[in-house]
Amino acid sequence: MDIVYKKYVSSAYDYNVAYLKKYGDRYKVQVLKCVRKKGVSNVNNSAKGTVNTKKLDCNIRRTKNTIKELVLCNDWEHFITLTLDPKKYNRYDLPKFNKDLSQYIRNLRRKYKTDIKYLLIPEQHKDGAWHMHGFLMGLPEAELELFNKEQKLPYYILNKLKKGEEIYNWVGYQKRFGNCDIEPIRDKGRVSSYVTKYVTKDLENSVQELNAKMYYCSRGLNRAETIKKGRTTEMYKPTYIKQADNGDFLYSEQWLPPMSEDEASLYVYNTMSSCWQSIDEIGYNPFDDK
Repeated sequence: MDIVYKKYVSSAYDYNVAYLKKYGDRYKVQVLKCVRKKGVSNVNNSAKGTVNTKKLDCNIRRTKNTIKELVLCNDWEHFITLTLDPKKYNRYDLPKFNKDLSQYIRNLRRKYKTDIKYLLIPEQHKDGAWHMHGFLMGLPEAELELFNKEQKLPYYILNKLKKGEEIYNWVGYQKRFGNCDIEPIRDKGRVSSYVTKYVTKDLENSVQELNAKMYYCSRGLNRAETIKKGRTTEMYKPTYIKQADNGDFLYSEQWLPPMSEDEASLYVYNTMSSCWQSIDEIGYNPFDDK
């Protein structure tokens, strides 16, 4: 049986809803099977607190999307890797590490009277120890010290220095927690893909056991801006599609190539009226491109 977008009638939900969103200077079109209307209470009576493979998969994809959104929508200056020195700090206590690091950054804000913001993604070593990758903006230059090739450094840092890249040490962090390296961000899209690869089922299970999180970030970060809500036009060609076990459509998305807002707007009708179209009507089945 062919898979099609279905048209639903409900007083509580809108179905097959398309959004055009702006992520910094990038645009994405996404289509959701159903969206609860404003002012309508949650009618899902499924038990809360249940955890299964499908729920974990959804959590992981949602977390990856949120991290990518936060990366693309904010003017990050540096990509960072933060490790812990066992002589200075407990490498196995992630919640305490996040709490102490957050307080340390708040202290720096007061000291320098500047707004330092961060986005951090934890990664666990095989022995259970933690380190973090992430993003910084607003860190004062007084806190940074340029590495040089004469220093005793890990190979990957020396290799970058030999290529002429600038890699910095966060002096205050090193004294308090352990080693780190900081480098200017050259491609936000590429580095967002790099960090989201650390968001896995193993990470989800580990942080759940610790009552921790899969990412940590400052308050007040920019989020994606919704430009239009409605139905997709014939220009929409999804590059990712999620289906239920029975083949029903759940979600799809397409990251658009670099273009203006006017050009991106051509992908979505700004209406929720009966301009809904079936696959037969638009002559394109997104599931054919899997």
